[in-house]
Amino acid sequence: MIKMKRNLSIPFLRGTNLFHCSLFWLALLVFLMNSSCSGGIQADPASLPAETVDESVDSACSYFYFLWGSSAEAEGRFEEALEAYEKALVCDEQADYINTKLALLLVNMGKKEQAIIQIEKMIAADPANLRNRNLLGSVYSSMGRTKEALKVYEDILQIEADDPHTLMLLGALYAREREYANARKILERLVEVDENSFIGFNYLAKLYRELRYYDKALVAYEKTLSLNWSPMLAYEAADLYEKRKNYQGAIAIYKRLLEDDAANTKVRGRLSHLYVEQGQIDEALDQLRTLRDYLEDGQAVDLAMGRILLDAEKYPEAIALFEGMLARGESVELSRSMLALSYYESGNVDKAGDILLNVPPASKEYEKSVLMYMQMLGDQNRNAEAVVLLRELIEHKIKRRPGFSFFLAGLLQEEGDAEGGIAVYEKAVLDFSDNYKIWFEYGLYLDHLGRVDEAIDKMEQAIAMNADDVYALNYVGYTWADRGVNLEKALAYTSRAVELKPEDGFIRDSLGWVYFKMGRSLESVAELEAAVDLQPDDPTINEHLGDAYRQAGEEDDAEDSYKKAMDLYEDDAKKDLVRAKIKALRD
Repeated sequence: MIKMKRNLSIPFLRGTNLFHCSLFWLALLVFLMNSSCSGGIQADPASLPAETVDESVDSACSYFYFLWGSSAEAEGRFEEALEAYEKALVCDEQADYINTKLALLLVNMGKKEQAIIQIEKMIAADPANLRNRNLLGSVYSSMGRTKEALKVYEDILQIEADDPHTLMLLGALYAREREYANARKILERLVEVDENSFIGFNYLAKLYRELRYYDKALVAYEKTLSLNWSPMLAYEAADLYEKRKNYQGAIAIYKRLLEDDAANTKVRGRLSHLYVEQGQIDEALDQLRTLRDYLEDGQAVDLAMGRILLDAEKYPEAIALFEGMLARGESVELSRSMLALSYYESGNVDKAGDILLNVPPASKEYEKSVLMYMQMLGDQNRNAEAVVLLRELIEHKIKRRPGFSFFLAGLLQEEGDAEGGIAVYEKAVLDFSDNYKIWFEYGLYLDHLGRVDEAIDKMEQAIAMNADDVYALNYVGYTWADRGVNLEKALAYTSRAVELKPEDGFIRDSLGWVYFKMGRSLESVAELEAAVDLQPDDPTINEHLGDAYRQAGEEDDAEDSYKKAMDLYEDDAKKDLVRAKIKALRD
């Protein structure tokens, strides 16, 4: 009988419940049928060709441990699987499939350094096996050892220049490392080698988009989708079509998506929007009507259709739609406003007024509805009617609102009765004595009249009632700075205003201007630079920054800011003042 070269025991199986694994019994059967210990019928060595006898290989033993390892790995018993694969290699150390399983298991277990050693042994045994080399590159890449991964892939391409798998891995790695030129070169080579490489064209589409080669990206997307239609990729392509104003391309994709999923509300919404952009109002409305059928609550769709009808000047249809919504009690406040607007746009101002003035005072939309009608009357040069209505309302304890006083005072000022507006505000501060906003608005009104000292007094009243009235703080602080007075208090006011609204460029400008007036040039520059970042197109802020740069001795920066301010100013007198500052820098 042929004896096994090794007398192997199975220590790792001791104490293990084997009955749960059918693979174990199959493996054991194979093992026993081929083992010298089995008592089965054995082939006579003399009857075998001499070259088939390799005492270093025990296939049955190897296969047994391989099956056991596969079973253990499938059930998550990785340490047990590792030991089984190692024992399988003791039986047959050249078994390529076992070496590969062992390497992959080590990777999955996080033992990547051991995996590298294993894979390098496999490469040494079979240098022409590109699969093993690619596996090594992938392990290096997953460990962040990019240079080593690149070297592995480049070495493979020296062996097989057009290996698609290697080109794909190398291109993806270059793209991940933002080496876009190299990534583009490799991926373009990949799709030349394999003109049906879905992954290649997919990567190229994203890469071209990143590089802003939008036309090339669209071609790559089209090819990718032709190879394998994917809704996710289709959305990407449609989005790019939209960004490139190629609405027909986007529409074609959205139509295809709807063929696969007619109930896709997102797509129908996008499609209706594109039809509106194209001026295809009927098509847009058709999509929205269909979309409504798929929604339990179609109020948002109805409102969208109403706006489209209104923009398209289809007033009867818009009116019918909004009246229907009101009758059903849907989005009452908004549909009422839109209905009034539809009547107004159609030329029926009085009907719009009937709708808006019938909003009950208890409604949260009451004040806004009345003011909407006042604005309509103003646009129609019917200020006298608006004044009469507002005077009636501010005399009514239930119907009066602060906004009615503000609007009325503004109308009186337009009509040349500024003192009448002041009288309205004096009444308002009595009617709404606990409302600090009245004082702020009163201050603004006086500022418009050029009565700045009185305006500051009213603003300080607002601050006394609410120390965090950010706009009153900003107004007073900036006004004092502009006058060069009360600078310490101005600093406190504007600093607090910036704390309350740090993303408001105009408020940061006020703080920067206070610092400028105090001669604290570095702090002034810092705040005004932040203000310009927030409001880059405001000419006054740019001029202030130029002043701060000049104060700090940064004359080149000052000139740049002055030039930008001069370009932004529309008033010729202000342009001339900035031009004079630029001339002074050069003299």
